[in-house]
Amino acid sequence: MFHRVTYAIGSWAYFVSLSVRILFKRILHRNKVHIGILMDGDLGDMVASEPILGALQQKFGNVAIYWITEKRYFPLFNHHPLITEMLDEHSLLVARFLLAWNPFNYFYFLQLSDFRTDPVFHVSLKNTQADKLGISLKNYYHHFNLLEISSQLADLGMMKGQPQLYVDNKPLSFDIQKPYWVVHCKSNAGLRDWKDEYWNKLIIDAIEKWGVQVIEIGMKNPLKLEHPNFKSLVGQCNLMETMKLIQGASFFIGLDSGPTHMANAFQIPGLVICGEFTYFKKYMSYSGFYQESKQTKVMFNPDGKAEGLAFDEVWQQLVALQENK
Repeated sequence: MFHRVTYAIGSWAYFVSLSVRILFKRILHRNKVHIGILMDGDLGDMVASEPILGALQQKFGNVAIYWITEKRYFPLFNHHPLITEMLDEHSLLVARFLLAWNPFNYFYFLQLSDFRTDPVFHVSLKNTQADKLGISLKNYYHHFNLLEISSQLADLGMMKGQPQLYVDNKPLSFDIQKPYWVVHCKSNAGLRDWKDEYWNKLIIDAIEKWGVQVIEIGMKNPLKLEHPNFKSLVGQCNLMETMKLIQGASFFIGLDSGPTHMANAFQIPGLVICGEFTYFKKYMSYSGFYQESKQTKVMFNPDGKAEGLAFDEVWQQLVALQENK
């Protein structure tokens, strides 16, 4: 009970402080349209939604755009020319307060109802705009990619577009010689993973056939693989470093994940290994390069999860992509 009270008081105090600060900015900069965007908890969704920023500027003109998320995700848009400020969400209770009332001229919540649940009060966030459009966690991939969903939730209609990311100019602390490939082998929940033994064989065969250097990225569970041309940086890179590593790669192989959306944003040729996910047998989460380019392939296991894809199928797709450069 005490934890609930302190959580509620802290969240309310933060919400009031944030609201006062934004209202003060609106008074100081009356010529600007102040827009709040609430989206947290999924890097891939955030990257995929990036094109709405330019669309909002086109729609409203002189804008100040505030993206509300967890601090750990700030590097994703810290250097974006259309983001005025990244704001800390602080807690899901603050998100609930913002959904009830907010200090912005316009406010958009870009996640679907029940995507996130308050860990203290066990109440899920609801998106009335998504509910009106009939877009839910059970059907969203049946009809739309991620940008098409977020653009509708931002009252922009169904958009097409190429996501873009921006990095700082600090050099990497890792000694990585180009050219290199980047692989991302483990999803957060493990639902989208391919078999480790297949990853190991794919990397070794790629090194032997094309003489490439391969860098593994991710947050946890690195591959148990040793080779002079393979380096695992799993758990050793922050978000900005991960973005820079992907930006500098000549090729990318991964799952349907946040890093893969980053590779799409940087337009890195790639191969994406996919399979059944929750309610969806097959889907397209990307817009732009990974949806349209012949330099990429988003491949699916038609009979189940990604882990069921045969090695030979993936290898053949990889060879075809390399031969068609």
